[in-house]
Amino acid sequence: MKKIVLFAFIVFLYSTAYTQIKVACIGNSITAGSGIKNRDKDSYPSVLNQMLGKDYLVRNFGISGRIIINKGDNPYMKEKTYRDALKFLPDIVIIKLGTNDSKPQNWKYKNDFKSDLETMIQDFQALSSRPKIYLCTPAKAYGIQWGINDSIITKGIIPIIRQIAQEKKLPVIDIHTATDNMPNLFPDKIHPNPEGAIIIAETVYESIKNEKQYHTMQAFPGIKSKWERYDRYDFKFKNRNAIVVVPQKAAPGNPWIWRPAFFAAFPSVDIALLAKGFHVAYYDLTHLYGSPHAVKLGAEFCNYMRDFYQLSSKVTVEGFSRGGFFAFNWAAQNTDRVACLYVDAPLCDLFLWPGRDNKKLWNDVLKEWNLKDNQMTEDKGKSIYRLKALAEANIPIISVCGDSDEAVPFEQHMDIIRKRYLELGGTVRVITKLGCGHHPHSLTDPTPIVNFILKYTK
Repeated sequence: MKKIVLFAFIVFLYSTAYTQIKVACIGNSITAGSGIKNRDKDSYPSVLNQMLGKDYLVRNFGISGRIIINKGDNPYMKEKTYRDALKFLPDIVIIKLGTNDSKPQNWKYKNDFKSDLETMIQDFQALSSRPKIYLCTPAKAYGIQWGINDSIITKGIIPIIRQIAQEKKLPVIDIHTATDNMPNLFPDKIHPNPEGAIIIAETVYESIKNEKQYHTMQAFPGIKSKWERYDRYDFKFKNRNAIVVVPQKAAPGNPWIWRPAFFAAFPSVDIALLAKGFHVAYYDLTHLYGSPHAVKLGAEFCNYMRDFYQLSSKVTVEGFSRGGFFAFNWAAQNTDRVACLYVDAPLCDLFLWPGRDNKKLWNDVLKEWNLKDNQMTEDKGKSIYRLKALAEANIPIISVCGDSDEAVPFEQHMDIIRKRYLELGGTVRVITKLGCGHHPHSLTDPTPIVNFILKYTK
């Protein structure tokens, strides 16, 4: 019966899924976000995605220095990124090239500009997705830099773009006019700062949606919405789903809690910590089984949160079920980045789950770890081998477990961890729920967990 219900739930999830409108932003360094510190948040394609919302998927295919003319120094159409853009099968294509074609070493082949741009257009028009193609005029160049010449852009390149658009009945997005008379937004005279990128994104948005909309710079990248009355941002990091929920007022030091799996499942602790000024983060490493690859991704995500958003250098790692296995693995290899661990009904032994008897999932484990079966030894597959490093670093652990958990039995997982951690001199508190199985996780009143976390994040 449980399998039937689970299958029905999966079917429901797929049946309610929606297809996003895919937007490919083709361009040079201005599209790529050169000169902008946080390109993932503030480049014009990123801002465009924020403005268009969850029904759109905007992909940045910008490469610095690239040009239309195939005989020039850095032809865009000879790049792998161009092939990737075609494989993306976009529904909308924004072509914003031409700035670097104005350089003397490229513009000497000016007679090829029209035919080469037409070739690019034809390549996209031939796609099965039948995309709508927009041609952009280049942004205003406020000086002759690196050979880029606004006079050639206005007198040579823009007229050709407009001619092609008229012949092929394609819409033109006039970025050049939109960025005129604002040299303060182009610090190096060529590349926009984040405010300039917003101007470009607003201009592109108006063409796509046929309506004017102004954008305010966001605190985090991605699509902004609400979760439990707090601002929520959904975005991609290293091509994996990430979410940040922002407190109304951040606590001193910008503390945060991070889930590597199961966002919003039994979230009483997360909600309580938001009220205390914590950021709540999610970076989806659910199906990576605590592998070295997962640990590396987790470290990169934490660096990103620290370096670009000034979140605390030490995080509370929150691991539910299989997320607990990752939490132990990651924390043991990143002890200087951990405030404390909150693990709830944690998986602590891959040999018990999924285990070798579950051949499909076990093979997934081996594939993710890049190991043969005889190479998956106990020191890799059991969390108990992570405890020495955690104890030496004085990492405190709090855990909540049901004493009737059949999926991840307490006595085979967290109870073993608890006993060994105490032997090593570590700080660990386990809250046992009488008569409770694997679910529900957490506590209806999360105060004991929240107080523990607050104690060790000061």
